[in-house]
Amino acid sequence: MITNNIYIKLLGTIILSIGLVVIVFLSSESQIHHNNAFTRRYPPHPINRLYELNVGFNSYYIAGFEGKDVYLGNHTAPKHLLRINLATKDTSHLKITFQTQNLPFRNLRTALYPPHFFIMDGTSPFVLRGEIGEWIAKPWIKDAGYFLKAVPIDSNKIYISTVSTVFRRTVLGLLEKKDEPKLELNPDLLTPQIDGIFDSDGTLLFNGDSNTIGYAYLYRNELLIINPELNLIKKLKTIDTITTAKIHLAIDSIDQTSQLKAPPLMVNKAAVFYGDLVLVHSPRLGKNEPAHMLKEASIIDVYNWRKDTYEFSFYIHSTENGSVKKFHLYNTWLVALMGKSISVYQLDSAFFAPPSFKTK
Repeated sequence: MITNNIYIKLLGTIILSIGLVVIVFLSSESQIHHNNAFTRRYPPHPINRLYELNVGFNSYYIAGFEGKDVYLGNHTAPKHLLRINLATKDTSHLKITFQTQNLPFRNLRTALYPPHFFIMDGTSPFVLRGEIGEWIAKPWIKDAGYFLKAVPIDSNKIYISTVSTVFRRTVLGLLEKKDEPKLELNPDLLTPQIDGIFDSDGTLLFNGDSNTIGYAYLYRNELLIINPELNLIKKLKTIDTITTAKIHLAIDSIDQTSQLKAPPLMVNKAAVFYGDLVLVHSPRLGKNEPAHMLKEASIIDVYNWRKDTYEFSFYIHSTENGSVKKFHLYNTWLVALMGKSISVYQLDSAFFAPPSFKTK
């Protein structure tokens, strides 16, 4: 009888100990996933570096993808595209022909939405459109509205940010053409904090897999998930703790225009969608992270926007050509622009379930 009592007490102690460990584990998991405690988790090797390719200039940007090809536009040569096959590393230079001559452009940018490509300038403003492979840019939309940034989200619709002359602040909208051009704005999506322009600056996101758009504020820890009708689905908080933009403005005493007086504190340097995930390039260190890592690598935080959770983080290490300027995920690849080169990585499917890309 005494022996049985001892076994019962031992078993009870073991069960209690296991229970306490489980409670502590679940509490820790809840904190790292849902609480705004600036603590990161780095699993081993969610991405694996395949190769680096020198592209010759640091003025390239990612214009889009088709098949196994990535297309790079060039800020200083707007009629030029560099096509790179991500599987074979083969490169080819393409020239875009403008059907309209003598366009008064200032800030041209090319973006792909297969089977079309778009040439956009929000300061003129106009949008040209053409067929991939034909590479002839034809007039499509002119003088429908000025915009700061723009991303095509189907063959007839462009997601934009602009400064509204009515509300005098940054707003999000859709520029669409069916029979005639149409501009639709939703002034309620962005929340002004200081001036409504600089403090609301951010990155436009598009998820072709779920037909979802989004917005990542540059200077605060907030992401917006939006449907294609410009209705807010949800707001997400990143693990960073900066909730209010830390910017300092100088106001011109004559025309009352404002400009940044000092570099603002960047929170979300860049962001991209990948299926149910949002990947955010953060230039800020978390708890217990060594300061030298900001010089040696770029920190990418991964969130599941459907579950509203922080998942994990990883580094994209800098190379002799520089650190990450922009990055994008496509199919099973991560492509990062780094100075005069691009670095290509393979995604580990254990961390990145490939989205079911739509056939366009």
